[in-house]
Amino acid sequence: MKSSEKALIGVSAGSVGIGASLGFFPGFLATVLSEDLGVSKGKVGLIVGIYFGATGIGSILAGKITELYGPRKVIFADMLAVAACSFLIAIIGTYETWIISSLVAGAAYGLTNTGTNAAIGRAISETQRTLAMSIKTAGVPFMATVASAIGPWSAAKWQWENILVVNGICALVVGLAALVIVPDDDFELDESLITKSLPQKFYWFGIASFLLIAGSQPFYSWIVSYLEDSLDVTSGLAGAITSVACFCGVIGMILNGLYADRVGAEKRIQLIMTLLFLSAIAIGFVILGLVLGVWIVLVGAIIGVTAQLAAIGTMHACVVDKAPFSVSRATGVTMTGYYLGALASPALFGFVVDWTGSFAYPWSGTAVLLFAAVFAWFKAGKIEKQFN
Repeated sequence: MKSSEKALIGVSAGSVGIGASLGFFPGFLATVLSEDLGVSKGKVGLIVGIYFGATGIGSILAGKITELYGPRKVIFADMLAVAACSFLIAIIGTYETWIISSLVAGAAYGLTNTGTNAAIGRAISETQRTLAMSIKTAGVPFMATVASAIGPWSAAKWQWENILVVNGICALVVGLAALVIVPDDDFELDESLITKSLPQKFYWFGIASFLLIAGSQPFYSWIVSYLEDSLDVTSGLAGAITSVACFCGVIGMILNGLYADRVGAEKRIQLIMTLLFLSAIAIGFVILGLVLGVWIVLVGAIIGVTAQLAAIGTMHACVVDKAPFSVSRATGVTMTGYYLGALASPALFGFVVDWTGSFAYPWSGTAVLLFAAVFAWFKAGKIEKQFN
């Protein structure tokens, strides 16, 4: 792989990671934000839900915008939006500012998703493209690893506003790097990929992706608050536990990408089902932490996060496997369900915590969603592959 290709993958990973930052920070900082902003944890969770909901809406137009202006400009635009919103939140520091910034940055995040895919798709050869996409996508959990490790601790030591300032500076650096490194070729949609009808009952992909992320998102949005509030863990240790889990997830995601390519298209959905089953079982370990202590939570978090991230990475390959001649629309159906799940899950989780006064109930509901996702992916696996 050429050095220019490696640089492109690095910038792409950085942009998808930084681009998602304002969607993850509220979860990692939920306890301190709830106190400082004077709102419930359910309302903090709503910030996360609004962010990813806005991403789903923004993704509808992001493909066309990328076609018009090219990957370089749209990635830079998203990084500029993240920087501006980060600085705005740090300066004003109100709940309303968080909500508005989540709408803006969330909608802009769709540009980075399409921009990085377009750039890598054009610049990286087919024989190395799956690995490149896996590394790029791993930028999100890697960001979560760093944020969970330093976020709660640094918020207690230096105030959360300063974290947002650093985040804004990082976004500007990545944006400027994108202007230098990302190719400026215009992205043209392959007409052969949009002329075919989707396979019958392809809506199961939307349902399956909804349940997958609805059952996965609380691991990233609420694990720190759960450790702090229910197990009396310090913010530093809570962040470290989440960081270890996310780091393991990054490694697992890349290794699973290599394995999924080897087993072939016929077995990829079975692989997703197995991974989600493991994730649901792992949540049992998280709940047992209320009785057995923090270290059983660490085991559950490592298993759960690693399995979930691996399943999410495999999901994208399965979309292409089933609808190779309608990739754009197939991706749209899948990601609509995905972001609707990301919108609903964190907020609902937080409201259930506020309503019941316990984390055990929403964690149990999350496990149910993952078991339901196993069934939904079974139905998706029955869909006949699209042929030319």
